[in-house]
Amino acid sequence: MKRPRHISQVMAALLKELDIEQSMNNWRVVEKWIEIVGKKIAGHARPISVDRTCLYVEVDDPIWQSQLFLMKHDILAKCQKYRVYLTDIKFRINDHKEA
Repeated sequence: MKRPRHISQVMAALLKELDIEQSMNNWRVVEKWIEIVGKKIAGHARPISVDRTCLYVEVDDPIWQSQLFLMKHDILAKCQKYRVYLTDIKFRINDHKEA
C-alpha cells in the first residue's frame, strides 16, 4: 500500500506533468512590473497577459510603444532576475482610454 503524499508534493508533480509551471513562473513579471520598469514607465505601460514565452503589455500611445520596443532587450534582461522563461514582449496601444 502506498503512503499518502502531502498536497504540495502532489501539486508540484501535477504542475510539472501539465507543463504549466513555466507559465505560472512568468506571472512574476506581472507582479513585479513596477520594480522592473520603474514608476514612470509603469504609469504608461501595464502588463495585461503572459504565456509560456511572451509578455503582453498595453501602452498609452504610439510614442510609448516605440520607446518600449527599443527597450525590449533591457526589459527582458531585468525580467530574468525573477527566473522567468520569457523570450519576447509584445506591446499594444490601449484603444479604450478612459475619459
